[in-house]
Amino acid sequence: MNTIEISLENYKTALPKELQKLAEKNEVRECDETEKGHYVAYVDDGKDTFDVSLILAPDKKISSHTCDCKNTGNFCRHKAALLMHIAKGTKTTQSVKAKKKSKAEALLDEAEPDDLKQWVKDLLQKNKDIELSFIHFFSGKQQQYSPDEVTNLTNEAVKTIVKNKKNIDPTQLKKVVDVWTVIHAPIVKSHQVNVTNENSFLCFHALLESCILFQSNINTSSNKIGKYIEGLLQQSVEAVANLYDEEAWKTALGHFIENIFDKYKIRMHYVFHLKNILPISSEERRNTLIDLLARQYKKKFSENITNGNQYTKALFQIMEEYELINKYYKLFAPLTFDNDYNVKLIRTFINNGETETAKQYCDKQIKSNYRDEYNIAYMELLKEIYILEKDEINLATVLSQLLPFTFNFDDFLYIYDRMKNVEEKKKWRTKILTKARSASNRYDTVAAEFSFKLMDYEKKYSKMIDYINSDTPYHLILQFFDPMVLTDKTSLLKAIIDKSEGHFISADDEKEKQIFPQLLSLLLKHFNPDYLERVISQETKRKYYYTPNNFIRYMQANLI
Repeated sequence: MNTIEISLENYKTALPKELQKLAEKNEVRECDETEKGHYVAYVDDGKDTFDVSLILAPDKKISSHTCDCKNTGNFCRHKAALLMHIAKGTKTTQSVKAKKKSKAEALLDEAEPDDLKQWVKDLLQKNKDIELSFIHFFSGKQQQYSPDEVTNLTNEAVKTIVKNKKNIDPTQLKKVVDVWTVIHAPIVKSHQVNVTNENSFLCFHALLESCILFQSNINTSSNKIGKYIEGLLQQSVEAVANLYDEEAWKTALGHFIENIFDKYKIRMHYVFHLKNILPISSEERRNTLIDLLARQYKKKFSENITNGNQYTKALFQIMEEYELINKYYKLFAPLTFDNDYNVKLIRTFINNGETETAKQYCDKQIKSNYRDEYNIAYMELLKEIYILEKDEINLATVLSQLLPFTFNFDDFLYIYDRMKNVEEKKKWRTKILTKARSASNRYDTVAAEFSFKLMDYEKKYSKMIDYINSDTPYHLILQFFDPMVLTDKTSLLKAIIDKSEGHFISADDEKEKQIFPQLLSLLLKHFNPDYLERVISQETKRKYYYTPNNFIRYMQANLI
């Protein structure tokens, strides 16, 4: 009996919320009060049914409790289900009607014992895998194993079915997992009911290691073994959730945490297992578990670990998800060629005022990248830092590096206005504009907008009209329509009529079409409808392969 006194009155606070959630998933049947304060019932947990009893003292405190799930170290979810059932005064469900027997079940009931034994003997002689399952089903339940025995047991099952073959077909793999399911059952059960016991964990651990090693040594595309391991660990999630004594809970977790690190690799299945425990834990327990993982990461992590990057990102993500990253961010360092993770990490340093470290991390990644476009994210972060620090010199440098990729016109002006040498200024302006024009011809709308803004800044509206081509968004024409039409309305109209739709379909095409009425309205301020119709008609006849663009077709449909 746990030292915590549980009663009908305090169970909502005495039992952990996780245990109560699990208990609510169970169904209580045929609950009887056999004598005053003595309750017995069947509790259905999925496909399993357990006999549960609770004895309540006159003060409504639990004086005794039993459940044949054998989870003797805890007030299990089945007992909790019965207690909650009694507290709510719910009417019990009547016993489930017996299902109709299958033909095989009916014959089994009628079979003579000697005939049945002989039939089983013949079956076992012909099927070694079934023989192994039979042996461990009838002899293994009460046996206590050592980790070495578990390893040998697992390997023996494999050899019985596939011997030493590397190429395993799906049928053989299924047989292996089916036999494992039987022979591993007592080992798994022992761990579930004794999650704090070191030997029970070591046996469970040996079981998982043997399965993983077998999987790594065979040629198969099946994930059956992975699913098998995942299922075993999922059962352990509930077993740990049932523990409401904090020290016992920490002990059970500790077995997994201490074994996350192998010599040269991370056991990611243990990481994901612990991650699955977090959502069904209280906030206090979540924080404790994450802190235990952080301490162990700091103590044992090394860059020489094969899959260390995977663990680093998984732990970082866990801390982000539960809003604890600001507490632990200094544990982490950038990972080579992993921009998404690195940007999140460096931004966390910036948000916490660690700008010097953030700059060092950005510079290191920029130096290690072999293509400039991979550095954009880090230069954006440096831009943010230099703005915060009001460092105009370094800001101008990083903006000049960014500009050929971002075509941010404000950044262009920041650099351009600070350049003193007139000739150097002219060359740099031409270089950036050339890059922008080249990019805009590949339907880079930001580059196109930069080109138009620069022409607007320089008041070169005739040149702006020349820039109108198949890749020019209509919204840019609308934005700068007034100065262009005042400069040369005939050339502007011709550019709009000649504009094709280009080779790319933009996600903004429909949005662009929404501005057609406004664009037509502006044209009608400078050209009468008859003139527009005549010019369009002439252009259509003049060019044999002329195809009106979407805006011209809109004009033709709406010029009445």
